[in-house]
Amino acid sequence: MKVKVQFFASARELVGTREEAVELPDGSTVQVLLEVLIKSHGSRLKDYLYDSASGDLRRSIQLLLGDKPVSQLGGKSAVLTDGCTFAIIPPVGGG
Repeated sequence: MKVKVQFFASARELVGTREEAVELPDGSTVQVLLEVLIKSHGSRLKDYLYDSASGDLRRSIQLLLGDKPVSQLGGKSAVLTDGCTFAIIPPVGGG
């Protein structure tokens, strides 16, 4: 199955692209997708997504599956579907 991955702001700068298609086995989860992305883009992406002390995903990073936060869909165990869109959105600053 194919998953469209979108990178926004600093995530886009880090990986060097706005969007990419990733081929995954049917039934793959968000965890599998993240592992594939880290393998493809290297340790800088891993350091960006995961807290080095705890090993958990950084809470400040928004991961969306379609228009819903991954955290509401089962977290890293959320199952992806063919043609779905996955987005990595950095924290929004303001003031």
